[in-house]
Amino acid sequence: MNITIKKSSDDNKIKTIWFPMEEDKLQEVCNELGIEISTGANCYVEGSRDERFSNIMADKNVNIDELNYLMKRFDGLSPKEIEKFYATAFAEEPKSMADLINLSFNLHCYSLINNFSNFNKIGKDLYLTEKMAVATKELDELDGEEYAMEVIKSNKSATVTPYGVLYRNSNEVEQVYNGKQFPPYGWKESMATVELKAKDESEFIYLPCSDIEIEKALMRLEVSYLQDCEVNIDSHNLPDNVLEMIPENINPVEKIDTLNKVSKEFMEKKGHIRYFERLMDYVNPRTIDEVLLLAESMYEFELFDGIKTAEDYGRYMICESGHFEYDHNLEDYIDFKRYGEVKMKNELGTFSDKGYIIYHGYNQKLSNILSENLGMKMPKIKEQKIMKLYMPLTVTTYDIENDYGYRESLNEPLELGNYEIVDYIDEIHEAIERDTLPEEKERGLMHYYDEHDSVNGKVAKYEFSVEMVDDELMGVAILTLNDDLTTKELEKIKGCVTGQVSDGWGEGFEQREISTDIGDIYVSFWNYKDWFIKSAEELGINQEQIMGGMNFE
Repeated sequence: MNITIKKSSDDNKIKTIWFPMEEDKLQEVCNELGIEISTGANCYVEGSRDERFSNIMADKNVNIDELNYLMKRFDGLSPKEIEKFYATAFAEEPKSMADLINLSFNLHCYSLINNFSNFNKIGKDLYLTEKMAVATKELDELDGEEYAMEVIKSNKSATVTPYGVLYRNSNEVEQVYNGKQFPPYGWKESMATVELKAKDESEFIYLPCSDIEIEKALMRLEVSYLQDCEVNIDSHNLPDNVLEMIPENINPVEKIDTLNKVSKEFMEKKGHIRYFERLMDYVNPRTIDEVLLLAESMYEFELFDGIKTAEDYGRYMICESGHFEYDHNLEDYIDFKRYGEVKMKNELGTFSDKGYIIYHGYNQKLSNILSENLGMKMPKIKEQKIMKLYMPLTVTTYDIENDYGYRESLNEPLELGNYEIVDYIDEIHEAIERDTLPEEKERGLMHYYDEHDSVNGKVAKYEFSVEMVDDELMGVAILTLNDDLTTKELEKIKGCVTGQVSDGWGEGFEQREISTDIGDIYVSFWNYKDWFIKSAEELGINQEQIMGGMNFE
């Protein structure tokens, strides 16, 4: 919901923002408006685009964290429940944000009727709301019309509101929020819900979380340090064997820090947790540090469950992997064992009690764990190389200077020539850097490559840039390689880069304006009729022909 807020009623700084929002983003807003962290009223609500909300909240001083929490609750309510919330707020006239938050937890105590055309349906809805859970057979057999008429006749609490007629049922209203510590509520997906307990009160944080979330939790518990809290895992989606590695006797600060790191790593790999659990069964990490190391490189491993011999491996690769067209009639003529042995000599792999495991990567930090647990000897690290893949660009603008020297906007984009944009390469580079997400810092767009193959191991990182090649501005994917790519691997990474410029990173980047002194320009790495992606070697480019590339260190 868009809500317009400022620090106080007489403050000039004002901002309309969408609630609810992540805590770190909320803190940025608070810093911008000068709102200090506190449990008291620290924010003035000027209004909202939702008139219903403005009717109860406009021109009120509130606590911004309570406002954000209430909007998190709204995020989980259906449109009917939100309408009931406003009707109840109209009838009950809550005096504080705490009252409104508690109301959001007590909607089962009320029923709202705004359409009296079907009394059978009305009666069943009234009955279900009051009982909260009813067997299907019981509800089917209920005479809804009779029940509705009985409620309408006998319920003395009926209140007419702008949203319909509100009825109070027999459910008891509970105080879920005490005005200090927020009740547990999983607004967004998390890997663990952790209870911080102090002075017989509890506050909950949802991992992974930012430092500001922990700071606010301590503030609401009225303690200064994590050491003053008891830390308990309330619920989690983490592998049990990973949690068992966390020592029981570590202090609260170390425990939260460890849980946060683990949660962050697993959140990034949330669709592949089962695979990671299999990988741990193969490698058997013994500490949290080893788990985090393994998670960092998990896509560089390939697992073959149940494969215990070179012959098993050769047979799987030829008959089942899909890499070959296999004719069962030729089985007697194929030396599966020999093929398996030859393939194993050319890869870093070994057998474990679970099956065969291959490591395609070059992460030297894994050397000890792979050597000690699996007997795998990492090859000596090679000097990384840079490879560049080039593609044509389209640069457009909607801003032109007319014959009278004034700026005007076009309805259709105007494509700019190389001579017009050569002076704005730095602005394009800065826009690309601004577009880089925190999780992309280490591996660039390889962060999103989740196949367990040699490409994942050989391509340490790739990022986009632009370069002038002779007289043409071109897009370039800059690959940092741990080892040379085979022809097949090169084609695979080209396909990956193509997907990013057409439907991923490039699709978003081309829609973001880049400010220049000739107006806003838009750069597309994809919108070109004769698009291609080629290496410098394939294009016959040498270093002397290039200018304007970004410096990646």
